[in-house]
Amino acid sequence: MQRNIILLAAFLLLGFAATAQDKTQGIIHYDLTMFLHASLKPDQLQYKDMIPETANSGEVLYFNGNRSKITRQQPGELQTEEGAKVHIQMGDNELAFYEDGATGKAWALTEADGKKKLTEKEHPKDDKSRAGNKTRTILGFVCKEINVNGKNGPLTLWVTTELPFRGGPLHTWTPAGAVLGVDSKKFKAIATAINYEPVKEDLVTIPAL
Repeated sequence: MQRNIILLAAFLLLGFAATAQDKTQGIIHYDLTMFLHASLKPDQLQYKDMIPETANSGEVLYFNGNRSKITRQQPGELQTEEGAKVHIQMGDNELAFYEDGATGKAWALTEADGKKKLTEKEHPKDDKSRAGNKTRTILGFVCKEINVNGKNGPLTLWVTTELPFRGGPLHTWTPAGAVLGVDSKKFKAIATAINYEPVKEDLVTIPAL
């Protein structure tokens, strides 16, 4: 009987090890909502009644360890209630955004006139962010509140330390961890799915142009 119990226990342990997930690599899908009326500049307010109040799009983040790459789905062409067509574009012809946790650097890959270009981006300074007291559960992760004074106004980031990379959608970044949600007056983002699967290092490494 004792031998049977020992064998059963060993089998259970092996089974658990075989099904354990590798959470160092994977893909995260984000839903984005842009508040177009709130984003209008003073000289654009005359067009407020001609454009929809919001536009929806998405971003996909690939991560392998502390490196990540984000690609964005553009909202494209929207139609107003009056039947007018409005073309919405986020970013400057951006193809991808890279974060390298090893070097602490970030790059935007853009394309114009058939030519691709890499531009290094600066992270916000630590003194522009402070930890809040609230938490929010996103995809099973208990995320802490980080408030940031960004160039587009104040942001609330929902951050977890349970993933290996730093930063998240819409070029958000914080040394506190991975961003799974963003709230602001001009836009919001929320992670809707995470799949732990192999991600090749070349995919999250800046290309040689």
